[in-house]
Amino acid sequence: MVMKKIVISSIFVGLIVCLAVIFRPVPPASPENTLKTHGTVETVFETGEHDLVFKLKGDDRIYYLNQGPENGPTLAELREDLSGRSIEIYYVKYWTPIDPLSRMKHIAKVDLNKTTLYAK
Repeated sequence: MVMKKIVISSIFVGLIVCLAVIFRPVPPASPENTLKTHGTVETVFETGEHDLVFKLKGDDRIYYLNQGPENGPTLAELREDLSGRSIEIYYVKYWTPIDPLSRMKHIAKVDLNKTTLYAK
């Protein structure tokens, strides 16, 4: 009976630790914890409440910009200005156990021709 309680308690604690690691917040962007990628914009679309997603040609990841239009250009402007153009995206180096499933990267900065379009 005591062994059963220990096993159940251990499973519960393990589950809580796993959930804490999965749902921890994305750290603030800094030069030390950002990575750079570049590519041609395939599409830009909006999700939820003013959040933007960038998809680059030949890249299986998606790049997520939290509350984009509130802090910068509108979705229509971005689609017009960026479709088919080469950009640089700086994203936060951040890992969770569900990364292999989601492939989502949180954007810290977007540059077009050495001009910053968005910076967190």
